[in-house]
Amino acid sequence: MLYLVLGCGPDSMGPAIAARLLRETDSVVFIADQNPEYELATANKLKTCPTGHRSALVLANVRGDGLDVVKRKDDLPIFFRNKDIVISALPAHLNPIAIEAILKTNESRLPPHRLGKTHYCDLGGVLGITKKIIFGDMARRAESYGISLVPDCGLEPGLGNIMAISLLENFDLSQPLESLIIYVGGLPEKFYKKLFNLKGLEEIYYNWPFVLSRGKPRTIMPRSHYETIPTSDFDLFFGEKERSVKFEAAVTGGLGALPYYLKNHVLKLQEKTLRWPGHYDIIKKIKRENFIEEFEKLLNTYPHKQKDFSILRVVAIGKAKTTGKRTKIECFMYVESDNTWNSMQKSTGFTTAVLAKLIAEGKATVGAYPPEITMNPKLVLDALKKDFPIYERQTPPC
Repeated sequence: MLYLVLGCGPDSMGPAIAARLLRETDSVVFIADQNPEYELATANKLKTCPTGHRSALVLANVRGDGLDVVKRKDDLPIFFRNKDIVISALPAHLNPIAIEAILKTNESRLPPHRLGKTHYCDLGGVLGITKKIIFGDMARRAESYGISLVPDCGLEPGLGNIMAISLLENFDLSQPLESLIIYVGGLPEKFYKKLFNLKGLEEIYYNWPFVLSRGKPRTIMPRSHYETIPTSDFDLFFGEKERSVKFEAAVTGGLGALPYYLKNHVLKLQEKTLRWPGHYDIIKKIKRENFIEEFEKLLNTYPHKQKDFSILRVVAIGKAKTTGKRTKIECFMYVESDNTWNSMQKSTGFTTAVLAKLIAEGKATVGAYPPEITMNPKLVLDALKKDFPIYERQTPPC
């Protein structure tokens, strides 16, 4: 299997994606970044990581001077040619450039051409760009070429949405599900830690979240529907007085396009970002135009090497399919950092890598759809359980 990972920056998920793919057998992983120093740093780092039988890492641009997808957009089909899948860990606004090159790559491979197809996936996270991919001309062309374009393949949107869809099969959907809430967070031991690009964090905090309210898609105020939740509700216990330790949660814009697909099927659909108490009070005092500068200063007051963890909890409430009674079913995931990767690189990067492998194997529907719609959720979750614990719990709701 031939993979190409775009984006290897220090705040990128690209190196973790490449590392997870290299663990597979017969995986040739090409990496590319506009900065050749990032490519070299990633290659050196991955030399210390486990590698599967007959797997190898290769620089996509053998000249060693990087690959700028903007300046060299006309050359991209040359780099994409013969790859089974291209995986974008680039900033979201660059993804349409990569997709256009993917489509051009596949134009020359219409039957009866002997070569296979080049598929595509990305981390996404920006709804406007995701909509352009799945609802526009790109989707039509992808279907005509017999390829899969799959945006939003990260932690959330991504794995959280996949968990959400997997829970729906437990409920009687002849009437709308009462609520479906996705709680997600990358958390250090204290305050916060830079786990990915702060521009993405700014969008999470300040963009108006897209949700379902009374079954209808709408946008709501950023960081609204605030609540505090005992960490024990996430099966996390910190000391003897665990119920005195709490997370705070507020609605942010991590659902991707899921509200479009679940409208009228779920009355209340939200994604909430988890933080330690007091975090959102700090964010309220920072104006968006000053966010990155002021947040960087704040982060410098906390230790950089502190451990971190990422958690995901999906809570669905509705009438059970088997009993007809009002039931709550939850799905959990927990990932800790290690000496090589922070928890967000593992939870996001490894998820993207597993999805990419399944897409390259033809497990995704032809066309352009997010992963929770284009793939079998059970297939994805079973594959990911090899990387981190994912489990369900059913209880009567309070």
